Amino acid sequence: MIRATHLSVLGLFAVISVASAADDAKSEALRDHIPKPGVFPPAGAGIHWNGDLVMSDPMNRRGPLRKSQHAPRLYFAMLPYGMVSYHGAPADVRDIPLGTHLHGRFLLPIKGEEETIPLTEKQLKQSPSLRHSHAILLEDDVSFHQRQGRSWKVLGFEQGGGPAPRLKLSVEPIGPEIEGGLNKPTLFDIDDAARVWQKRSLVAKEAIKPDQEVQMNLTWGPFDSLAITDIWLDNESLTACREIQRQRHLRLIRSRFLPGWVDAVKNTDTGGGEVTVTLFGGMDPTLYEELSTTPHPKICDAATTLRTWSYHQEYSVRGETLQVETLENPPLGSSGIQMRLQIPQMLEGFRTGRIVRLKGPWTYVLLPADEWLASPEVFEQARRMRLP
Repeated sequence: MIRATHLSVLGLFAVISVASAADDAKSEALRDHIPKPGVFPPAGAGIHWNGDLVMSDPMNRRGPLRKSQHAPRLYFAMLPYGMVSYHGAPADVRDIPLGTHLHGRFLLPIKGEEETIPLTEKQLKQSPSLRHSHAILLEDDVSFHQRQGRSWKVLGFEQGGGPAPRLKLSVEPIGPEIEGGLNKPTLFDIDDAARVWQKRSLVAKEAIKPDQEVQMNLTWGPFDSLAITDIWLDNESLTACREIQRQRHLRLIRSRFLPGWVDAVKNTDTGGGEVTVTLFGGMDPTLYEELSTTPHPKICDAATTLRTWSYHQEYSVRGETLQVETLENPPLGSSGIQMRLQIPQMLEGFRTGRIVRLKGPWTYVLLPADEWLASPEVFEQARRMRLP
């Protein structure tokens, strides 16, 4: 009986070990998932990373994050379906001020884009996480925390000590524990550079009182601390800032068009055919509604950076909406909206897995020429990020 029990325990440990190894393998596969054109990544793919945005290439949607004083920068490129949020509203890399502390989800390069971030073997050996250089999600602190039901309760002010004493705001988290978040009481640097928002107005930091529930944005502070750039004392003030960013986003996309990729192509003998497109996620619902109800949207081809070939207003094809479907529970990066269009002319970029942009009933806007891909030389130059 003792031997049988002993064997049973060994068997149980063997089952647990096998299950644990399977879980580890699954976790590693998700972490090191390689995205493919035309396929959205599975839930949980990649790694979480946070740090300050220290420079940016807004045309190609790239930049580096600095996590701490001595940590190497994580250079990133947004995946074509990568989403950005600022003040809780849809955004673009160009909307994020330098120095803003960001949270992101980063994957290995999409297949075919391995040379976008030209890192050396020495860099990768010292910091293997730098391989995860393509972002599917990028958010400032207020977007990151509010999306997951997190806010902060003010405990009070404290005067820091040491060789460079600084005023601190003591807070504790309210809400669920979250990956990559600060899940315990914390001290943040605060000074007169911090913008304190209350009832759509800027107020003095003395308006911050114990027991208030607040939201914050952060930046790097001295000695690798985190310092407050903005603190919202009520929903009214945050809603006002969010609406300003939303309107900025609407203005940008209405002039650059909604991005997506081609799911299927059906050619006809007349040189035209049908194109089925899935729109990328992270945009304001108003834009999807406007495009979905447009009987004759325009469509143009684009690169993985979302830059279009030549001037997209002039070189787009006017189509006819045949069908609009909305998929339930779309994966991260997808809007779940799929459109089937009849077009009179097939362009080179209208191929399965390639990126396109669709124009709704929006006003004609003349864009700066440096946003286009006007030649093969410009395309090649934009393929790789130039590191300092």
